[in-house]
Amino acid sequence: MRKSLFIVFLLMFSLLFFACNSKTFKAEPGIEGYVVEIEDGRFLVVSPVPEDFSSTGGVEEFYNAIWFSNAPNKVQIGLKVQVWFEEVAISYPGQSDAKKVSFVPSNKPNNAKLTEAEAIRKALTIHGNNKVPVIKSANYDAISDAWTIHIKQGEVESNVQIEDK
Repeated sequence: MRKSLFIVFLLMFSLLFFACNSKTFKAEPGIEGYVVEIEDGRFLVVSPVPEDFSSTGGVEEFYNAIWFSNAPNKVQIGLKVQVWFEEVAISYPGQSDAKKVSFVPSNKPNNAKLTEAEAIRKALTIHGNNKVPVIKSANYDAISDAWTIHIKQGEVESNVQIEDK
């Protein structure tokens, strides 16, 4: 009986030891946002959801932005992604290594020719600026057969109209 108890205890300890030392990803991604730039094997992801740091003396509307190395082959400007990572270099945009990248399916409304990602990619090409672009929204209007991409760069916000062709 003591021997069986000892074996069970040893097995439980071994499982606990390996579980604590194995590298596992957090259940939630570290950031979800749009890929707004790709260069030299890395990609820039910007969250469309602002964080409010005004209660601690920071800005009221902060958009998380991180450059990730280890760009997967499928990554393209305009795609919405979820990225898991461990550490971020303190800068703006931050810098990190992507440990895992998940692609959020791109929206393509009925009767639209372009996907949301394609419309965003075109809008960023037209819009061009040297500040970090935040894609606040991307909406398709079937009546006008056009996409409206709401972009914020610094303090400037604008709507870019993309014909759906």
